[in-house]
Amino acid sequence: MEEEIAIKLQEDGIHYQIQVEIPVTTADLYFSLEARPLLVFVDGRVHLGKSQSLKDEELRSLLRKRGYRILELSYDSSSDAKRDQLYEKILDDLGKE
Repeated sequence: MEEEIAIKLQEDGIHYQIQVEIPVTTADLYFSLEARPLLVFVDGRVHLGKSQSLKDEELRSLLRKRGYRILELSYDSSSDAKRDQLYEKILDDLGKE
């Protein structure tokens, strides 16, 4: 799903990086913004489990404390409509900067 979103970002001329390694994890999408970088995590079904969910929250909480903005996007099935919905959430969050 993140690859499909990345294609839309590229088509719209929005600058980003994909699969960026941060000291404690890897962000699916990274937006280098002046005030605070935005890390986007596109989470499929594997992230819905309790143990993975707890691990994700712990890592992302640490990243927030380090000054990153975090956007978590979840999906349980892949469709063009879901991709577009997640893409709009990214655009909305980028507009908040």
